[in-house]
Amino acid sequence: MLRDIKQQSSGLTAKILLGLIIISFVFWGVGSQLMTSGNDSAAVVNGDKVSFDDFNQAVQADRNRMTQQFGDSLGSEYFETENYKRGILNRLVESELLKQEASKFSYDVRPERIKEYIESAPALQIDGKFSKEAYANYLKSVRKSPEMLQVQIEDELKTSAIPLMISETAFSLDSEIKKQNQLSKQKRNFDYFELSANDFMDKVEVTDEEIENHYTEFGNDYMTEEKVSVNYIELSAADVASEVEVTDEEVATYYTEKKDSLTNPEKRKASHILLPVSSDDAESVKAEIVKVAARIASGEDFVEVAKEVSKDPGSAPNGGDLGWVSKGDMVKPFEDKLFSMNEGEISEPVLSDFGYHIIKLDEIQLPNIPTLDEIKETLVDELKHEKANNLFLTKADELNTIVIDSDNVLEVAAENFGLSVQTTEAFTRRGGIGVSANQNFIQAAFSDTVKTDSETSQMVDLGENHIAYLHINELMLPTKKPIEEVSDIIKNKLKTEKSKEMAQKEVETLVDAINKGEKTLSEAANEHEKTVTEAVDVERIGSKQPFMLVKNVFSLKLDSESNKVVKVDSSGNSYAVVMLKAVNNPDSESLTEEDKSQIASQIERTSTNNEVVNFTNYLKSKADVNINEKIFETNQ
Repeated sequence: MLRDIKQQSSGLTAKILLGLIIISFVFWGVGSQLMTSGNDSAAVVNGDKVSFDDFNQAVQADRNRMTQQFGDSLGSEYFETENYKRGILNRLVESELLKQEASKFSYDVRPERIKEYIESAPALQIDGKFSKEAYANYLKSVRKSPEMLQVQIEDELKTSAIPLMISETAFSLDSEIKKQNQLSKQKRNFDYFELSANDFMDKVEVTDEEIENHYTEFGNDYMTEEKVSVNYIELSAADVASEVEVTDEEVATYYTEKKDSLTNPEKRKASHILLPVSSDDAESVKAEIVKVAARIASGEDFVEVAKEVSKDPGSAPNGGDLGWVSKGDMVKPFEDKLFSMNEGEISEPVLSDFGYHIIKLDEIQLPNIPTLDEIKETLVDELKHEKANNLFLTKADELNTIVIDSDNVLEVAAENFGLSVQTTEAFTRRGGIGVSANQNFIQAAFSDTVKTDSETSQMVDLGENHIAYLHINELMLPTKKPIEEVSDIIKNKLKTEKSKEMAQKEVETLVDAINKGEKTLSEAANEHEKTVTEAVDVERIGSKQPFMLVKNVFSLKLDSESNKVVKVDSSGNSYAVVMLKAVNNPDSESLTEEDKSQIASQIERTSTNNEVVNFTNYLKSKADVNINEKIFETNQ
């Protein structure tokens, strides 16, 4: 398995192969952009950085995954907790450690493997084939150049090398399979009702003194966000477009060069009647299509017959109309017949992989080449765009040299290149307006280079052949907000804390009363205008009941004799009174070989994961890991 990703490639050969893979991206029609980012980091692992961008993307991807799996039952507050964010960053740190360890064992990824990885990605395919359009859209959506994506994929494959090696040693026992089946397929019945902090909000009061005391003790929790204002210069293809001229001679030459590609191919407007064929009914379908062909030959209207008998759900309601068809659009037997017919002709039955067709050729549109006059305006726009992009790249290179030669003085670079220095309004890491809303611009502005060292940034890619350089104008460090500004926030926080505490105490009181026989579960619920929910056959994963509630219920032991109720945490601000009524285990004796195989795979994956965790913990114990605590701030 590891041979697929392991390759002892180095030196000139590896560089040539990497060059070929980059060239192939260009042939796909997806060119590289000038990319850069700030050098701030979420963590530093043995000297290698885990970027803010990597962290933010990981958070968003995990949030999307969990929301899709569990719906809204988690609550948005779950994703804002420090524990959640630390968990995400911890996984990124572990991935970096595994990648570093794989590199020590000379696990290098062949460039051909990266290209194969990309081309086989389902998200980058249309109709089962790699799509350069889907690829370009993906790169745009994640703000990456082809080269950056290659590096990311190479890192991912390196990170997976050691887990793959560990997985090859995993195995499972029959007793483990049966036990795992019981755990994963177990269902539970329980009754419950919930009390939340919201139920007690109207019953608590918060005094001015309490607000002042909280502000005095926790004032650092109410800081303004760090802000920056930067000076910047920018250059775009649009800026240089006015310098571009296109002559009639250039347009004529361009037209000649593109003439063949401008040809509109022959198209044929077709209709058909389709009867699908399976191995069991081939002869009967053949006999049926012959009868249909005879009806049409005897004068029946093709459109009406198609509506009656055709089994193509897309075209049958429209009398078999397929619209305009070019070569390559249809399966070969259909296409060969269609492009051999005369206008108005109806074919004999034709067999393809889809079944038997009767084809009608309604109209022929012959190939044609638009004249120069017809498309001159379009060609002029294309040439101007191409020239502007080429001129932009030249000027971008010149500007880069001037910025370097200007000894970190943005104003000098601007004057030497004929640009004006602009200044943004102050903005936070969440961005501002205009250019300061661009993610790459934000990252550069908050990088150590710009914010701390007061140096001019590297070239910042703003997308669409648009670049910028920036220098700090003003850094506004976080300050404590005045109490008047945050008193309402503190009041609500304290009310929530008091209400949550009241909810918890009330649930504990009710649990004690119910277990003493002083009241029933329903009576306790009615006291608080709640309804007891009867949860039946609840599974560990995918239940409609609150996620944390189900998780905690599955940790309970069944006491069927006493029917005692317990307090269970239901969410961040809710508690539930729960009576566990039944634990229903599956029948392990009815397991099929396919079931056993699936469970065995699950056990082996779990075993692998545990071994990987142990190994990464060992790596962490030896590693130099520095965490940027700022990323856990609420507004970060």
